[in-house]
Amino acid sequence: MDELRCFLLQMAGTPGSGKSTLAMAIGWAVGAVVIDHDVVKSAVLSAGVPWDRAGPAAYQSDFALARDLLAQGYSVILDSACHYPDIPEKGANIASEAAVPYLFIECLCADDAELIRRREGRPRRRSQMAAANRFSADAADYAPSEAEPIDDLRWRTHRPAAGCIEVDMTGSVEDALERSLAYIELATR
Repeated sequence: MDELRCFLLQMAGTPGSGKSTLAMAIGWAVGAVVIDHDVVKSAVLSAGVPWDRAGPAAYQSDFALARDLLAQGYSVILDSACHYPDIPEKGANIASEAAVPYLFIECLCADDAELIRRREGRPRRRSQMAAANRFSADAADYAPSEAEPIDDLRWRTHRPAAGCIEVDMTGSVEDALERSLAYIELATR
């Protein structure tokens, strides 16, 4: 690949869909910094912030880091589920402020058994939930958030009106990476 213009890429998709795997592969391939929302939210929870405030605090941190890294000239990948309608809007605004392209990839995994296998097979961070109806122990005293469950395994993903792609993560990571890199190259030229 030729040298790419700096960009902000928002990853999205239900837990276990392959977002973090693809985000890391893209980051390695193009030299972008990956901001993993679960790392930030887990740290916020570990600092004693209650569940109902940890998500918003983590997103504010994600966005502040993205602004700062873009200002330093780095491409940034925001790795979060995008279950709230304001996430794509805030990402697009940050990209606009930095005068860089805003890209959006939604990872899909239609195979329920594979989603369950992935969730059960990975080390779970403190902020991660096993299913739409099984919240983290930190969330025990709180009602479900504004995120909208679709079924027992998936939540609704919010995306921008245009300029996004869906990537099927039930196949190989290499195939998903190839499709994603083609999208990024086209969008950053």
